Amino acid sequence: MLMGMADISTIRVPSGYEREFPGASRSAAEIAANLVRAGTEFLTEIDRPTRKAAGLSARGFQTLAILDGAGGPLPGYSIAEQMLISSASMTSLLDTLQRRALIERHPHPTDRRKVLIHLTDDGQRIVDQQLPAIHAVITQALIAIPEEDREPFLATLTAVRIGLAALTETPPPQHKARRTARRADL
Repeated sequence: MLMGMADISTIRVPSGYEREFPGASRSAAEIAANLVRAGTEFLTEIDRPTRKAAGLSARGFQTLAILDGAGGPLPGYSIAEQMLISSASMTSLLDTLQRRALIERHPHPTDRRKVLIHLTDDGQRIVDQQLPAIHAVITQALIAIPEEDREPFLATLTAVRIGLAALTETPPPQHKARRTARRADL
């Protein structure tokens, strides 16, 4: 048995969950908890090869990979939009990558208000070395899902994303107060 495998089990909520939270769904809470845990563990494992080999954060590597995928320089705001981070966070990240000589900033050729971010040869080398490792992690992590189950799984994940996108367009859902208060066990 692999180390740590004994610790992996389905996250469950207590049987009185729906009484404690009227209008809530126990199964939805369990799916959400398991989805978040799996996503967090997935991201940690994808980040591990790059952090170990290049000493880069997940966001640092993601920046390099976005530039590689673009096939050319991009403005910082475009990278920030793809990563869903603020321009202040992007600036700090770009400063770090520039200090490490993994990117360069150059003035935009036609718009002097803009700066384009270029991937350096060292940055490209890291992307070229690490993307295969990341793809190997992804393949291994999902090997337990048979090929014929992957399309239905993708459809389910897309349905979750559609539900989340719909939530962003509306006010937060109305909820009822807890019916019973939590009491600390003595």
